Amino acid sequence: MTVTAVWPIDSPDAPNGGDGVTLTDPSEVSGLLSRLAEPGAGVAAVWHEHREPADEETGMLDHDVCVAVRDGYGYLSYIDVEHDLAVLRGDPESPALVGEDVEFPAGSGVDLGVLAEALSEFLRTGQRPESVDWSTVEE
Repeated sequence: MTVTAVWPIDSPDAPNGGDGVTLTDPSEVSGLLSRLAEPGAGVAAVWHEHREPADEETGMLDHDVCVAVRDGYGYLSYIDVEHDLAVLRGDPESPALVGEDVEFPAGSGVDLGVLAEALSEFLRTGQRPESVDWSTVEE
């Protein structure tokens, strides 16, 4: 299976900078998390390459997954045609994180090992990870 992740990088040297990676093996997830922990790394948009698009004509994805690493906590959001927008149920001490397209409420940050396990499961299955607890985001 294959997932692709892309994220912005906030840098005075490259105001419109960004980075990305394609993962094909769960052993590569820790490298992604290390890169997302670097200064200036923004929230990554992640998609599974082996899922069917929601709209064949436009190629619009049937899922939206966002991942971030900040201050030692990992953040993950997930929505698809079968699941409402949800974030991980995390450490109550973890701070909120506001990204460009997603907001992670306080208490949704998890240990990086938990995040790595969830992303590895997503890579293997293409489905919302069941190895973690989710909290639906109220709009």
